[in-house]
Amino acid sequence: MDLLVSYDCGRYGRARHEILDVLSRLGDGQARVERSNVDGIAHARTTLDTREVTRRCRSLADRGYPFQFAIKWVPVDYWCETDLDVIRTLLADNVRDQIGVTETWGLQVSKRSWENHHSRDIVVYLASAIDRKVALTHPDKIVRVDFLGPMTAISVLRPDEIFSARRYHPGTIAIPAPLNSLPAPR
Repeated sequence: MDLLVSYDCGRYGRARHEILDVLSRLGDGQARVERSNVDGIAHARTTLDTREVTRRCRSLADRGYPFQFAIKWVPVDYWCETDLDVIRTLLADNVRDQIGVTETWGLQVSKRSWENHHSRDIVVYLASAIDRKVALTHPDKIVRVDFLGPMTAISVLRPDEIFSARRYHPGTIAIPAPLNSLPAPR
């Protein structure tokens, strides 16, 4: 199973080590991590259920694992060539039925190393392949389309199936502070 893992550009070596450490702690000591065609995105292959990996990353963070370099973890369901017609067909044939008729969904497009079309035009074209109710905020399912040069990764996820170390705060519910408040002195 595949994961896309984001890291800060120029930090691939450290991110790779961290990804392999996390996957080993979770039970896959034979996982492989490769650079993608895009700096800042690693491609990890594991025998583990990738949705379970993202859930267990939260548990590791709760127990103090620092996640310094491997920042965002996203399971991948499908790979295809970077061609809008191919992607649209895959969405219609494979993804649409994974979204229940009463569920809402949202489309996230991330273009990296592919500037052929404007993001808005891509969203309009691809969204027409899925005849379900769209929710721009808080959808039941997220359809992610990650353009990575000549290949595209596609995922159908519940919002909690993505792990972002920078957005996750162990054991707390993040409540933004008012813009005009200052932290209390220590």
